[in-house]
Amino acid sequence: MEAIMKWTGLVLFAGWLAAMAVNYGIYNESTDPAFISPFWDGIVFMLLMLGVYHLIWKSFMYKPSTASIQLAAGGALSLTAALLLL
Repeated sequence: MEAIMKWTGLVLFAGWLAAMAVNYGIYNESTDPAFISPFWDGIVFMLLMLGVYHLIWKSFMYKPSTASIQLAAGGALSLTAALLLL
């Protein structure tokens, strides 16, 4: 079970990358504001999510209650940011 969970984030990143590559034409023609380009911003965002996944996974393996606190704090920050950006 542990080996499967260890690679889940990498598999999700690979799937995201494949989806971005398949839909490159859509992202390339997008007029939405972006730091670099919508395509590269999506890849950088998913790399950040991969890093967060591994951080929380390592925290969970060390002390599950710490991972729960990290997830709760991250969720609260995400909801607050979403409400402020509306």
